[in-house]
Amino acid sequence: MKIEWTRAMTKRAVTYIAAGTGILLVYFITLNFNKVTAVWHSAMDILRPFTFGVIFAYLLNGPLMFFEKNFAFVERTKPKRALRRILSIIVTWVAAIAVLGAFFYIIMPDVVESVETLINNIPYYLTSLQSLVRNLAETYNIEASFIDAFLEFRISSEVAMDLLKEYGEDLLPQIANIANISVQIGGAIFDIVIAIILSIYIMFSKETLIAQLKKGLYAILKKDTAANLVRFARESHRIFSGFINGKLLDSLIIGILCFIGMSIIGFDFTLLISFIVGCTNVIPFFGPFFGAIPSVLILLMVDPWQAFWFAIFVLVLQQLDGNIIGPKILGDSTGLPALWVMFAILVGGGMFGVLGMFVGVPAFAVIYKFAKEYFEKLLKNKKLPEETESYKVIKGVKNLDEIEKGEL
Repeated sequence: MKIEWTRAMTKRAVTYIAAGTGILLVYFITLNFNKVTAVWHSAMDILRPFTFGVIFAYLLNGPLMFFEKNFAFVERTKPKRALRRILSIIVTWVAAIAVLGAFFYIIMPDVVESVETLINNIPYYLTSLQSLVRNLAETYNIEASFIDAFLEFRISSEVAMDLLKEYGEDLLPQIANIANISVQIGGAIFDIVIAIILSIYIMFSKETLIAQLKKGLYAILKKDTAANLVRFARESHRIFSGFINGKLLDSLIIGILCFIGMSIIGFDFTLLISFIVGCTNVIPFFGPFFGAIPSVLILLMVDPWQAFWFAIFVLVLQQLDGNIIGPKILGDSTGLPALWVMFAILVGGGMFGVLGMFVGVPAFAVIYKFAKEYFEKLLKNKKLPEETESYKVIKGVKNLDEIEKGEL
């Protein structure tokens, strides 16, 4: 009996083969997980310069476009276009290096000095704090047993050195091989240099590279599928670039305002605390709390009244950021409701730490946007209302007829 092979049978066979291959691949990875992980890490080590090159090019794309747009003295005609791009790349990298240089040679030494001063004065700060607690206990007749543990706590430079020695003995075997450390430092410098060179190539020919990727997608995939992927990439870029650039600018402004305000009021460790507040502000929602808590604890050891007034100051500053500065800079770059922002931060932080908290919000915003579009498309195909308001229960329980008619 002759079997007539149909197109549907071909699709079914391909599906079965793909599913079987996937099962075998998962089985192989499970049995050889350590080897697969080692191969993966090796591949990542090899691709590290290229990865950093792509990251550098992406982060500097905003300044590059700004300079290229404002270099009016170079014509936009085709022969001059390459010169305009080259000058923009040079100015962008010079500006980036200047900012990093100012950070490491102007700001960081003062921050390190503040940390050293804080550590050296910890015994004095604790003694003053213990005296304050003792006086408050006597004034308000607080039971001594509640504060004995705190009053008996002591720390000295000798105790600190003993702790460093204790934990340092565990670290010594890991840092004993100076030659190995030198090789690692040399490798890191080499990776950074290669990454910078690659980023320059990417920045110069980014339009061509993007066009090649789109060409490959349209060649391999169906036209509609390729178009959807291109739109997905475009929207992802818009959300990520808007959020990252806006959040970095917002955090820089908050750090500067914190420094100015603390300098005017006369707080201690102004630069150190402003640095902490500015850095932690890049984390959405929880960032202000992450910055305020250690800053208040630092000032609490120096002067409890300073800690109290700083808590009020940083609360006002964060309200200013949350209601005026942040919305002006970021706008609605993510389009995420507050609940999903918190969800993205918690999931991202749990999986990838602090970096996950920062990147998790725009990543989830992309997922949220396209999931919303997909569900609305399904509802439209079923001739049901797409607005969320139509599904809220206002008077009793809605039935399908009421939803279809758009009735409340």
